[in-house]
Amino acid sequence: GGGRSWNPISLATYQQYFDVDTADILARLKKSVSPSASEKFFSDDVTKPDLYGPFWLCTTLIFTMAAAGNLGAMMSFRPTEDSRVFTYNFSKLTVATSILYGYAGLVPLVGWAVSKWLFSAPFGLIELICVYGYSLSVFIPASLLCVIPIEIFRWLVIGLAFGSSVRFITRNVKDVVMGQLDDRKALSVLIAVGALHGCLAIFLKLYFYS
Repeated sequence: GGGRSWNPISLATYQQYFDVDTADILARLKKSVSPSASEKFFSDDVTKPDLYGPFWLCTTLIFTMAAAGNLGAMMSFRPTEDSRVFTYNFSKLTVATSILYGYAGLVPLVGWAVSKWLFSAPFGLIELICVYGYSLSVFIPASLLCVIPIEIFRWLVIGLAFGSSVRFITRNVKDVVMGQLDDRKALSVLIAVGALHGCLAIFLKLYFYS
């Protein structure tokens, strides 16, 4: 009936996506870093998307990136004539907020819009936001490890985090993509997904840890 209509400005519309408990979040986090190539995020134990996990993961990553980036810079700081004392760079927090909230919100939104145009059975917007939000979880421990001021180690950590994260995304979107596009177009879409995620990972490394 009329009570089921979707109202984008009603709090009740979104309340259901925050109705999760600690056990739910932990189960979803475990899935997001699972090395299994076949395990899908939405399956028997995860039947509906949530926005609570993605919001807090993104928020946590913003603060860990900004704090760890400054701590890493402090550990490698060498006083000079012009700069004798290390100063905390507050702009890292602002940039982390803009980039990470922007990426976690805009990329799924664009992906959803493109799928509405290309596919007869498109992605769900909340499902995509959920997948992209949980895909960032592996970057939280990576951001802390990158405090260690060894460049090759930092690149290796970010590279491994990117690999785990993009694998999680692609294994959860490839069935929809490959089931509705020919092989060449499907491959192009998956490469675009990976390239965008790669750009994020490279930006995080170069901006926060250089």
